[in-house]
Amino acid sequence: MEVHLDRDSFLKGLQMVQNIVEPRQALPILANVLIQAGGEAIRVTATDLEVGGSVSIPAKVVSPGAITLSARKLVEIVKELPVAMLSMKVQDNAWVALRCGGAAYKLVGLSPDDFPSVMPGTPVGWVTLDSKSLRDMLEQTSFAISHDEGRFALNGILFSFQGKEIRLVATDGHRLALATRALRETVSMATGIVPRKGVQEIARVLGSSEEVQLALVENQFVLRMPNFVMLARLIEGQFPNYEQVLPKGHPRRVTMSRAALSAGLRRVSIMADERTRPVKMVFAPGTLKLMAYHQDLGEAEETLEVAYAGDEVTIGFNSRYLLEALAPLEADQVVFEFNDGMSPGVLKSFEEEGTLCVIMPMRI
Repeated sequence: MEVHLDRDSFLKGLQMVQNIVEPRQALPILANVLIQAGGEAIRVTATDLEVGGSVSIPAKVVSPGAITLSARKLVEIVKELPVAMLSMKVQDNAWVALRCGGAAYKLVGLSPDDFPSVMPGTPVGWVTLDSKSLRDMLEQTSFAISHDEGRFALNGILFSFQGKEIRLVATDGHRLALATRALRETVSMATGIVPRKGVQEIARVLGSSEEVQLALVENQFVLRMPNFVMLARLIEGQFPNYEQVLPKGHPRRVTMSRAALSAGLRRVSIMADERTRPVKMVFAPGTLKLMAYHQDLGEAEETLEVAYAGDEVTIGFNSRYLLEALAPLEADQVVFEFNDGMSPGVLKSFEEEGTLCVIMPMRI
């Protein structure tokens, strides 16, 4: 194999897949990226057997072939090379001669024969979505992914294709985040739980303008973009019936400034217990009082102006859960709905449909 390609293009491609490679691997080959040359491009592939990514990079292919090289070391080298054309040539002993400008390296490679296949099955159909919408949906749900490894079905985001809409749902048992977007075309019904690492890699590679295609096939989630494909093995297990958790009616509704609520929660929670961050919320006509107390440090309170006309109600929440739900919202005004002081609260945007977070209350 011998190829010539632009250093910047090579670096960008490597950076799209490098985070998939885990620092410690049971199989040495998984610490490498697979480089395949053919036609007018090279394809760089990485996998940890759970998540895989493959990117195509334009190149002049002098002779086709394949080799695997250390992902970490290759990125380190290419990052430091001058902006120029780069050449790679595989030698008889599986070493690779790499040259760029006046710099020259000889790298130890491994045979590509043992590299796991990173090829998706054949999807029944693709779900097309603009990348900004998908990135927004991930931000609006990923904070609620459970970190309890014992509840493995909650260690990811549920992707649900439902005819004319796509839903993303995450829950850790204390809160549930839901994001819904309408689709231009009707798609086949399908669901799958994408693991946390897959979610992180999807968010990392998404651009700002292009459309992306999604599919759930066999036990895999597939993301396809121009010159790039990513796979993630779906989590096996039953995701909770989240629709039962969604409150059906709320007699009390409060509208308030997102920025003011976030700032108030941050200030008051300084005095809250550091483990559970409890903050008491006292709703009264026209006002919301935020209160926190620590027996060793003291107390704090702050009053905000809100649009609320109901009777006085006191309810406690983990302030971190509220702040994480507020962070991805872009609207100036948010809506908080609840039944009483012992019921879950629902936080959502005043202007945007399709996004909400259900948060369980705390006894304070």
